[in-house]
Amino acid sequence: MSNVYSSDPEDLERKGPSFCSRLLKYTWKTISCLFSHITLVSMVVSYCILGAFTFHRLEKDNEVQVKKNISNIRNHAIDKLWLITNGSNVLSEERFIKNSTQILHEFENSLWLAISKQGWDGEESTDTIQWSLPGALFYSIIVITTIGESHL
Repeated sequence: MSNVYSSDPEDLERKGPSFCSRLLKYTWKTISCLFSHITLVSMVVSYCILGAFTFHRLEKDNEVQVKKNISNIRNHAIDKLWLITNGSNVLSEERFIKNSTQILHEFENSLWLAISKQGWDGEESTDTIQWSLPGALFYSIIVITTIGESHL
């Protein structure tokens, strides 16, 4: 009787798996490990890049609009102060202080609202924006790396 078809358990223990079965086993493990890791890494990279484009697209226009709005708020306050100064024949110190304090308080509230609710960073130039593509990519990476860390 041939050793290949032997049903004796001692023969199987002594021989072990064949070269082909070991080759297939390790090839399968290598391929499955590589594909699972490559797939996972490519999904993370894809998420970060897609998130960067999404954040950039959604937030850039809003940031530019907020910066333009700040300029309008400032110009409106300046115009009101100029009207107080230029509109009266005699400039009364008490009335000027009262009216200008009110105008400046409204301006301060508008700035506070822009900073706290609309995300204004104090920069009025529309040439420099926070939501550039690299900034959005950085934010996307921060989001994916902090997910699930709230339990700490």
